Order: sequence, then C-alpha cells, then structure tokens
Amino acid sequence: MKTITFPFLLLGLTTLLITISARAQENDSLIKDNQIDVIKNFKPVLSDAIKIPVNPNPEAPTYVKPVFTYQIPTQTHTVQPTLYTIKPLSLGTMLLPKLKGNYVKAGFGNYFMPVGEVYLNTVRNKDYQAGFFVKHLSGNGDQNYNNFSNNTIHGYVNKFNAKGTLGTEWYYHRNVVNLYGSPNDNITLAADPKLAYHLIDGKTNFQNHAKDSKDLAYKIEANYYHFSRDNAFKENDFQAKARIAQLNANIPFELQTNFRLNNNSLTQLDGSINNYQRIFFDLNPQLFMIGPDFYLQGGFNSTISSDSAGGKFHFFPKAEGGYAIIPKKLIVFAGLTGGLAPNTFRNTIGLNPFVTEIPLRNTIHKIEIYGGAKGEIGPQTSFFLTSSSTSIENLVTFATLSKNAAQVLLFDEGNTKRTSLAVGIQHQLADKFRLGLHTQFHSYSTSKIAKAFSLPQLESKINIGYNIGEKFLIQLDLFYWGERSGAILTENQDLSRNIEVKKLDPFVDLNLGIDYRYSKNFSAFIQCNNMANGRYNRFVNYPVYGINIIGGFTFTF
Repeated sequence: MKTITFPFLLLGLTTLLITISARAQENDSLIKDNQIDVIKNFKPVLSDAIKIPVNPNPEAPTYVKPVFTYQIPTQTHTVQPTLYTIKPLSLGTMLLPKLKGNYVKAGFGNYFMPVGEVYLNTVRNKDYQAGFFVKHLSGNGDQNYNNFSNNTIHGYVNKFNAKGTLGTEWYYHRNVVNLYGSPNDNITLAADPKLAYHLIDGKTNFQNHAKDSKDLAYKIEANYYHFSRDNAFKENDFQAKARIAQLNANIPFELQTNFRLNNNSLTQLDGSINNYQRIFFDLNPQLFMIGPDFYLQGGFNSTISSDSAGGKFHFFPKAEGGYAIIPKKLIVFAGLTGGLAPNTFRNTIGLNPFVTEIPLRNTIHKIEIYGGAKGEIGPQTSFFLTSSSTSIENLVTFATLSKNAAQVLLFDEGNTKRTSLAVGIQHQLADKFRLGLHTQFHSYSTSKIAKAFSLPQLESKINIGYNIGEKFLIQLDLFYWGERSGAILTENQDLSRNIEVKKLDPFVDLNLGIDYRYSKNFSAFIQCNNMANGRYNRFVNYPVYGINIIGGFTFTF
C-alpha cells in the first residue's frame, strides 16, 4: 500500500508543475517582446529629513596626574681608579717657518746720492733678541754748499726671563749739512759752511712680566746721550725714569717719574767755554675710572726745574673723560692738560739742522683744553676729529741770520695763543690697500714777536699703499704746507737786531715708491721724491732739492 501511493503522488506533482509552466508562458505573451509601455510619469518623493533637536556635547576628558615616589638607597660605592700611560700623539716633522729678518739694501740716485742699509736680527729666540743696523745716505745738491750726509749705527739686545725683560740699545749718528742759504747773491756765505753733528745715545731698561692682571706692572729706564758739533758745543744728558701702573684694581692708577740732568758746554767766539747745567724732576700721577660706556682719568703733571738762576716748581692739572655714544663706533671726549718741555741742543737741531744760535729756554704749555670725537665708520675705516686751545710760553720759531745765512732760534717770550683743529681718516683692507688722511690747521696769536715764523698754519698729508698680487708694493705720499711767515734777522752795529718778515709760499711735495718682489729673497725698488720738482723754501732762502730719483735692490736672508 505504501508502494502504490508514492508513485501516484509523484505523478500528481509533476502534472501540477506542467500546468503552472503553461500558464506562465501564456502570461509572457503579453509583454510584447520585452517592451513596457509607460502610461504615467514616475515622480519619486523623498520624505523630509528628521532633525535631531539636540546639540552635540562631547564629554570633557579627565586627566589624572600620576604621582611617583622614588627611593634612593643610602649605599655608597667606591671605585679605585686605574692609571695608565698613553702614547703621545705625533705631530710629524713640521718645524716653525724660517723668518727672514735680515736684509741688505743698496741704491743710487741723482744728485750723486748713494744709499745703503744692512740689518741683522736674531729673528726668533725664547731667551734673547738682538739686532744690528747700519745706514748711509748722502747727496751733492746743485746749489752752493747744499751737500749733506747721514750715517747711523744702531744695535740692541733684549734678555727674557720669567720675571721680566732686560733690554739695552745704543746708536751712533753723524749728520752733516751745509749753510747754503743766502738772502741774495751779494752776501757771502760763511767761510766754513759745514755743520757736522755727532750723537752717541745709550738706553737700558727693565720691564716686569705681571703674572696676573691685578699685579703691579712697572718699567725702569736709564738713558744717556752725548751730542756735539765740531768746535761749537757739547751736550751731556742723563735721565732715570720709572713707570708704575695697576689698571685692574679698585682704583686703577699710573705714576711716571723722571730725573734729568742736562749739562751744556758752549764755545764762545773768543775761545772761552761757557758751561750751563739744568736739573729737572717730574712727578706725574693719574687715576682711572672705566665703565662699560665711559671713562674718566685725572691727575697732574708737576716739574721741579733748577739752573744757575734758581729753582722753580711747575704744576699742571690734567683730566680727560670720554663717553661712547655708539659702543665701539663713536666716542666723544674732552680734557685739559699742560706741561714743561725743556729745549736742548739735540731736539732743536732735530727741528732745524741749520741753527747755529740756540738759547736754552724751556717751553711751557700752561694749559691746553681739547675735545673731539673718534670711532669707526666701517669695519676697516676709523676716524678722529679734535680741536684744542693752548697757551704757550716761549714758543719756538726760526729766522735766517743775514750775515752768514745761518738759522737762529727765536722765542716768543710772552704767551702765545694757539688754536688747532685736526681731522684724520684711516682705511685699511687687509694687506692689500691702505689709505690715510691727516689735516691740521693752526692759528697763532703771538705777543713778543710779529709772527710764528716758519710754522705752517695748514698742513696735510695723504698716504696710500697698494699691494698688487704680492709682487708690486706701491707707496704714495703727498705733503702740503700752507702759507707761512719767515724772517730775516739783521744785526746792527749797536748789537740790536731788526726782523724783516718774508712770505713763504705754499708747497706740495709728492713722493712715489715702487717695490717689485722678484722672489722671496730679492726685490728691486725705485723711489721718486718731490715729483712736482718744486724748489720750495722750507726756511727762508733754503730751497729744497728738486726731483730726486733713487733706484736699487733689497736682498733678504
């Protein structure tokens, strides 16, 4: 029974499926080949968005600061160091470069002008330093008697040790000039126009080496010179100097002292000798106050002078202060000072070698008030500007003596008022280029003489140096002096003197030097002096040489 029923049931289901499939085929015929006719447009409608009426409010995070606790054990550890020797680092066989401090220079120029120099130096030594120098320069001018000759021998030795430096130097100098100046051709020059000067100068000094900036620094000196002119005068001068300073202290100070003994022997026309001795003692202390943008210093200069006329005490206050308007760029300063300057045969001949009459008086700068500014325009350019007003007793001037064309020293024995203005600029670009400009203007108001004879009112100088490829070194120097007043002094029969004022024209003196370095040891040079060939008068009726050209070579070793 069960077997018969299952086949009939299977047959019935099959028949039903066939019937349904036939009906489906009948309905598909209404689709008309898979095409649909749209009877009404389809308009989709979206429902309105539902807004949530609640603002977001996130939860604020919370931070919990952790708390840490540490416990350091109270135990101590000791370690025994291990010492061992390491091998030093080798620097190789490189030695210090050899310095060439010795040279020989020789040349010749017009006016039959030979020049020669020899310089020897120890160059580098930690224990001592020594040097020796010899120079000769002479010339025969084209004017009567205007020949000259200069000879110098100089030597020095310095000994270094832990405590300080002991040094000594000396030199011998012989200078010969001739009295070639004359007011006119009708006046006969001196019978013996040659003036030969001899100078022997020796100096010894010791300077300590301060181990700390707060230590006391000092320097002591002993100087002696003998200066003479053949059969005319002799001068012996001895000085003992000391300088003590301590700049890094609660009260920085400096003290300078000097004891000087000056003795002169003057030969008169009758052959007698007149001796004149002077003694000077200087005491010049000063204190300092230095701040970050200012400085102050003050003290005094004092001198006790004594001669056959008696003794006298001179006191001159001095002070100076400065303020940095722009640090390291612009500093303004002002101050006052004064001092006594003894006139000697040596310093007078240094100013004018044609002087034959030298009355020995002391020039006194009673008071000098000055002020100005200094600073930097750029990294390589600096400048200064100063002005001053000075009251001077016994101002030194020069006049020409008509009887033998010699020069004579004239003092303004009253008080001379001098007003000065000076400006300078310095520019330097490493070792390649250097430019310097310095100009001074002076105005004199004399009291006992008519003018400040032979002293310029305006003087300027320009120095230019240029290095071309380490081969050519060019040096250009230009000097300008403005108009000056000279004087001719005439002696009358009653021994009175008349002074005739003469005008001295301005002049420009241009000098050019070229040094060609052929090698490290050998170079050639040419020097052109007074290139404008101006025969200007340095003193009345004393014209200088014209254009002067000197050429030669230099050998270093």
